[in-house]
Amino acid sequence: VAAIGLVADLTAAAAKQAALNAGARVGTVLAGNLGEAELDRLQAARPEIVLFAGGTDGGQRDRVLANARRLAERGLDGYVVVACNAEIGEEVATILGEAGIEAEVAANVMPALGRLEIEGAREAISGAFLEHVIGGKGLSASPEFARMVKMPTPEAALDATRLLAEGTAGRGGVGDVIVIDVGGATTDVHSSRGLEPAAPGIEAPLLPVPLTLRTVEGDLGLRAGAPGAVAADRRWLAEGSEGGEDLDTAAAARSGRPAWIPEGEVEARLDHLLAVGCATHAVDRHCGTMLLSRGKGGPPTLVRDGPDLREVGRMIGTGGVFANREDGEAILAETVSRRAPRSLAPHGPRLVVDGGYVLAAAGLLASLDPGAALALLETELIQA
Repeated sequence: VAAIGLVADLTAAAAKQAALNAGARVGTVLAGNLGEAELDRLQAARPEIVLFAGGTDGGQRDRVLANARRLAERGLDGYVVVACNAEIGEEVATILGEAGIEAEVAANVMPALGRLEIEGAREAISGAFLEHVIGGKGLSASPEFARMVKMPTPEAALDATRLLAEGTAGRGGVGDVIVIDVGGATTDVHSSRGLEPAAPGIEAPLLPVPLTLRTVEGDLGLRAGAPGAVAADRRWLAEGSEGGEDLDTAAAARSGRPAWIPEGEVEARLDHLLAVGCATHAVDRHCGTMLLSRGKGGPPTLVRDGPDLREVGRMIGTGGVFANREDGEAILAETVSRRAPRSLAPHGPRLVVDGGYVLAAAGLLASLDPGAALALLETELIQA
């Protein structure tokens, strides 16, 4: 998915978050007026879906329409979800449609300043994925298979995270939860939390953070993402591995072999450290940070940049790293202990390892029977 908005920290960021919460991999984010350079980037990225945002409801009409016309003139081999100023959403879709670009209109991701509404765009992206990517791009030769696919795995994991935290109408959840999935190419973090009370003397982010949130770190992984993991944590990895392996050589070996399995204590130790490093940096990037802002002529002000997850009650590790290893809980414990000084990452959560890939399965089940899905999560992850 590519995300387009007018302001990097506002509508473009809102569009990106809507796509991430739909389970998408966001490869390109464009903000501002679309010029030749931006359109070249978009064309080179070849996104299957574009989320077109911009303007609050009633705002920035001319700029949004100008971007739509430029996109129509350039052309696009992809599907567009229009989630811009609601007053001109249909007009944008018409402009694109007349240029042969298939588009649908969803609710504005940011209808007013300080108000984020990404659910409509998230649902539209998920539907477009099933119909136009799975069903229409030849990913499956079988129409029956295309009909069987209900949602992307990351979306299912996020839905399960929300369900576990919030519960159902008849049964409460367990409270705030954060989930880490360290993969070969990326590291995903999902979280679901309650409303944060206003803290006197602390400024909140300009763009509200969704209470249910997914982030993806494309430079952190154990195989294809190993070079990025080494770059992010070189000194700590060198100290922890005690010089047992050359880090760049080890990362290159892993990067080109997705099915690579460590042999011997030295390789296994580095794999463990890489998993901790990926989880640590992914969690720190997912969570907010407390910053000190010095305004002109005024006293310093504390600014919260992102979600405050310090009091999260449970941290869950899911995916292959945690399902196929015996050191899953140790990876989580070291992740918590390495929290950056100003990070709003969890301080002392209960640690849970999803050894049976239950989380994603429960998220899929939740679309049919939320009560049964919650019971499964409680039995396998909370009471186990």
